[in-house]
Amino acid sequence: MSTDSPYKDFTLAARATELAAWVETVLLTALAVGLGIYFVPEDPLQVYEFPWPMLAPLLVGLRYGFVKALVSACLLVAAVLLLRESGLPAYERMPGTWIIGMLVISMVVGEFRDLWDRRLQRLQMANEYRQYRLDEFTRAHQILRISHDRLELRVAGSDQSLRSSLLILRERMRELKPQGDPLVTMAQPIIALLGQYGSLGIAGLYKVKEGKMVSRPLATLGDMEALDPDDQMVRLCLEKGDLISIREELLERGDQKQFSSLQVCVPLIDTEDNILGLLAIRQMPFFVFNDRTLSLLALLAGHVADLLGSDASALQLNDADAQSFSQQLRRSLVDVEQHDLDASLCMFELTDPNQELLRLFADSQRGLDLQIHLVNSRGHDCILVLMPLTSTEGSRGYLTRLQYQLVERFGQGRTLESVGVRAMFFEMDPSGRREGLRSFLYHECGLNDQQVAI
Repeated sequence: MSTDSPYKDFTLAARATELAAWVETVLLTALAVGLGIYFVPEDPLQVYEFPWPMLAPLLVGLRYGFVKALVSACLLVAAVLLLRESGLPAYERMPGTWIIGMLVISMVVGEFRDLWDRRLQRLQMANEYRQYRLDEFTRAHQILRISHDRLELRVAGSDQSLRSSLLILRERMRELKPQGDPLVTMAQPIIALLGQYGSLGIAGLYKVKEGKMVSRPLATLGDMEALDPDDQMVRLCLEKGDLISIREELLERGDQKQFSSLQVCVPLIDTEDNILGLLAIRQMPFFVFNDRTLSLLALLAGHVADLLGSDASALQLNDADAQSFSQQLRRSLVDVEQHDLDASLCMFELTDPNQELLRLFADSQRGLDLQIHLVNSRGHDCILVLMPLTSTEGSRGYLTRLQYQLVERFGQGRTLESVGVRAMFFEMDPSGRREGLRSFLYHECGLNDQQVAI
């Protein structure tokens, strides 16, 4: 990862040029030889006293880390003491240098292995977050594209779009009480939505609990009764976490019952690969049994699963953008607290109304960042910027880049302060105490819990 990246640099040590690396290699080797000549002139390299048992803690440290390497070294030291107590002549004199060297080498190797492991885990979490955001964007893009196509096929007088249907579901979710399972409460509206866009004849919505489908349906369309959890299509759907359907040629010949009584199984799986429920379709018109309709059902089911997994307090916010921003803020807090990743918040308060400045902030948004436009208690326009995987230094770099863009657009000598912008920064606290974040948002920034929920 480049050191110029706005995200954390996971290199173990400072980078050096190729020439500097070779010079350092030669000098360190020469230093080892020189120290040997100075301290042990009769055998500078100690070629006749190499402690081969040291390979045990060294290999253990490389494979399992600091603690197990230290335990292995301590066991070797204990063996030396036992042999000395047993009266072995070769161990009459305590080998202090050998013991200290054994412990130091084991601890150094184990600590380096643990350090690399922590760095790799952080990189993995960073990549998983980027994949999560990519999946979220892909679903939103596909929903928008398919919704546009479906609107063109709607009969006259039917003005309810796919987006509006999802917004209606979101409004129903906001009316729910925090207690209880939202899938159970929302089962009938969910299957009605899926049935509308999939032209379903007979289908049922089933709950998935601990990777196993509950046989009794939560809601049905048509004459759909209890379903065998060991049905082959159900098992394949839960194992793969993807839509499973009967091939069209089998459906046309009527041979699908040899495999399963179902035509399609659609999992309600969110962007974190949690399967919340399963839509089992027993009958749907043949003319809609195509890749386009099945893809639409899979996308809808994914959005429904994301909605069901949404944080309850965030859904109570009046604005959809505020709901999305609050959910992403909570996810960043979890990443900071559980995985020690970086995240920062920037708040830009415009003391004077300026639409050109608002456009400048919108143009400056980076790939993973999220922005929301709010009005605080002081009546000022505010831009709240969430920067996942970005430390305080990275947010300062963002501010520097923003200053360059300000000069390009408004001329030399202009600064954020001179155009009436007050900038505030906050770095997420990995300790899990959120009082500082609440104080930053609700007191320093002048926002309230109906604009941002934490």
